[in-house]
Amino acid sequence: LHAFVNFEHAIYYHFGMKTIFRLLGIYEKGKVNALEIQLCNLAFYFKDLPSAFENYTILFIADLHLDGLDGLTERLQEIVKGVPVDLCILGGDFRTELYGSFSKALSRIEHLVKEINAKDGIYAILGNHDCLEMIMPMQKQGVTFLVNDAEAVERDNEQIWIVGVDDSHYYHAHDLEEAFSTVPKGAFTIFAAHSPDVYKEAAMYNSRLYLCGHTHAGQIQLPHIGPVFTHCKVPRRFCLGTW
Repeated sequence: LHAFVNFEHAIYYHFGMKTIFRLLGIYEKGKVNALEIQLCNLAFYFKDLPSAFENYTILFIADLHLDGLDGLTERLQEIVKGVPVDLCILGGDFRTELYGSFSKALSRIEHLVKEINAKDGIYAILGNHDCLEMIMPMQKQGVTFLVNDAEAVERDNEQIWIVGVDDSHYYHAHDLEEAFSTVPKGAFTIFAAHSPDVYKEAAMYNSRLYLCGHTHAGQIQLPHIGPVFTHCKVPRRFCLGTW
């Protein structure tokens, strides 16, 4: 019954966004808008960043839901193939549904991954729409998963650590203690979680940069008010943009 009573999926998405928007005649316009993806360039400065990682670039992509909209994969391919980066992190939610087949999503991810040009590789975490069975096929595509785990990236005998946790929003499978267990004390860490839910815990482990998605910035926003629905229980300032 979970698939039918889940608020976000059954009520918000299927009833609200599909049925009501179709009745209002704006559903097709929304699909067009969803393909107007843009690359957002952000610069962050850290006094304790190891000098070998000055100007280090990370491509972060979350909430792909690639099997939910035709044309989405092709649009993303156009964007990423012209953006050489040092590292890529995929922030989870690779499929649209919360259950069922994920073969279509995996096929489209494979096409996208081939266009990503990241010197230090592609890392990924799981989102609330994903399942463990997706990991092995994506690893064969060249993606390294961090499921309550961490890996070091080295340059000129210096390191930064990429720490990733399992979904904290829906499955509550995150374990920061386990994820940070191999990280040396005082190391510079970049923390990836699908949602902003665990920002307090990440701060306790002195994570220097927290990358997350999940909220879709509200997906729908009202002028001067902001997101209609944030998909999580954290304060609204943590649901879009930088904080």
